[in-house]
Amino acid sequence: MSDHGVTLTDLPLEGERVEVSKFSKVIKIAGLIGAVTLAISLAILFLGSGRLRESFSYSWLFACYYFFTIALGGLFWVLLHHVSNSGWGIAVRRVMEHLANMLPFSFIFFIPILILTEPREALYEWMKLLHTNPDDVLLKGKAPYLTMGFFFFRFAAYAISLCGMAWLMRHWSLSQDRTGDVKYTFLARRFSAGFVPVFAVCCTFMAFDLLMGLDYAWFSTMWGVYIFAGSALSSMAMIILTVTFLRSKGSLNKVVSIEHYHIMGKLMFAFTVFWAYISFSQFFLYWYAKITEETKFYILRNTEGWHYVSLLLVFGHFVIPFVFLLRQQAKKDMRQICAACCWVLFVHLIDIYWIIIPERGPSITEGDKLMIPYGILIDALAFIAVGSCMIWIFLRSIGKYSIYPSRDPRLLESTRLVN
Repeated sequence: MSDHGVTLTDLPLEGERVEVSKFSKVIKIAGLIGAVTLAISLAILFLGSGRLRESFSYSWLFACYYFFTIALGGLFWVLLHHVSNSGWGIAVRRVMEHLANMLPFSFIFFIPILILTEPREALYEWMKLLHTNPDDVLLKGKAPYLTMGFFFFRFAAYAISLCGMAWLMRHWSLSQDRTGDVKYTFLARRFSAGFVPVFAVCCTFMAFDLLMGLDYAWFSTMWGVYIFAGSALSSMAMIILTVTFLRSKGSLNKVVSIEHYHIMGKLMFAFTVFWAYISFSQFFLYWYAKITEETKFYILRNTEGWHYVSLLLVFGHFVIPFVFLLRQQAKKDMRQICAACCWVLFVHLIDIYWIIIPERGPSITEGDKLMIPYGILIDALAFIAVGSCMIWIFLRSIGKYSIYPSRDPRLLESTRLVN
């Protein structure tokens, strides 16, 4: 692809504001749906009782963690961009920053299932055992890590650390927009090198606490990397879809070209392979060892209907996107790569669902009969509630600042990108 010929005179110093009014209907619809479904969801969590409330706790965790991983991946791409001194991504970095700054809202959505005793103990058996069977051998062996005080301390530490990094990265980026001072580029680069290990620790241990903790007897040293791989992949898909949506509304057309899509498509391809490598490595080592407390995770997900979901992940999360994104044309055609992004977000949803929901067991029963459709309905309710609210917040905030870093010293390098 030849140089696009963009010059500094083509790019105003004040940058480009997204005209939110162009998609105000989308915002209103998302807000209305979010308000109604959120009210129903909170009513179930706070006022419900019995099996429905316990089952919905899993649904809520599934929805919250899915959207949390996408925001988490946005922070990863921001940090990676700075720490690697990347120039190509300047044009789309503000989208990454907006996505990362959805993290505070992600943490807020977790609060109901953590402060309410019944939903919390329905999710995490070890919390109930602390006062019903404190002499449990496995529980005592994992003390003092599995204690209520330390659990809430860790959750607060994750929230402060991840949200603080996201805020600081955007703060420096916006400060550079106002002043044009190059020092903010160096500050972001220097601090990102220190933030990356903090990000890795928070990502890993939050996955341990909220997902692996659903079965306190099971453990995996590869778990944090597995969750991270899916987060990075799905967030890149969301970044591509957001950029495409904004371009369709007249924004970013001066700074983003098909060359950016090509690079972002290659990154999606890379993390598709990385996710497959990590997931297969974990499965292979645990299944080969045949240790009961390790293989139980896969035995549960390879029985009854979950067996088909496991097969869907093998082919849907790896084989299909691998073959599709292997072609250069798929990464340079906006329709094809957006279709791939939608598919990636769908299979990531299935992945998170596959991790959480089997631990719930039969969601709602009538006598001895499992009422599966009702379980799916409450899962859909939670997903729509959290998703609509997140879309409403995200789209409302995206027009507050320039949609690209207007005074970054390497902006011209990014706009004239050639692969």
